[in-house]
Amino acid sequence: MRPTVQPWLYAQITDEQLRSPLGIIPPDQRPRVARRYGAQNKLLVSGLLNGGGDIAQRAAVVDSPVPKGYVALFSISPLYRDETIGTYPLVFNTILNFDNLNAGRKLGPR
Repeated sequence: MRPTVQPWLYAQITDEQLRSPLGIIPPDQRPRVARRYGAQNKLLVSGLLNGGGDIAQRAAVVDSPVPKGYVALFSISPLYRDETIGTYPLVFNTILNFDNLNAGRKLGPR
């Protein structure tokens, strides 16, 4: 039986998967969760968020390496209609630091 993992973490690689590693992403090529949503009881409930159980503890920003750089994936549209000024720093930080998106990446033992 596999141990349970948090929604933002990778499941542990089993010995069976190591025998046939075709579906295993090498550690240096794995996407990384840069930001995630908080616990459900810590989310701000407003007219646009009812409960929040679907997004609690899930990835909000993911950094994924590609052959010629990195891709930053946002779970929201940070520049949607010029109304979400609080999310602009996410985009600006990504643009200004495009060549350092690998900073802070820690590779596990496998």
